[in-house]
Amino acid sequence: MTIAEFIAVGVVTLAAIVIVALIIRGRAESESGESSTLLGGKLSLAPGSDVIAKRVDEMIERRVEELIDSWGLATTEDVEKVEQRLEALDRRVGELEQRFDEFRNDIRRKIERLEARLRELAESE
Repeated sequence: MTIAEFIAVGVVTLAAIVIVALIIRGRAESESGESSTLLGGKLSLAPGSDVIAKRVDEMIERRVEELIDSWGLATTEDVEKVEQRLEALDRRVGELEQRFDEFRNDIRRKIERLEARLRELAESE
């Protein structure tokens, strides 16, 4: 992503946030029964202006998904998958440690038996 694209994405995102904030403020004013105008009277937020809010929500959702993909951001689902894999790996490491301890104990016992046999052989000569 070039710097110009990065700046363009930032400007579009900032504009979307400002529009959403204005819509929320307009809704609060609309709920009190007043009609609100924005952008120098060019945009009116009457109580029936849910169409604009829906379009803005769709646009923001689309932009957020694009940002997540292009910037390689982790989502909650991604983090949950990593946590599950980490838990599975932790269990596997625990199993491997247990098997290694058993192997080490077996080897230690075999070495002790071999040393005892060597001592017996050395004493019998």
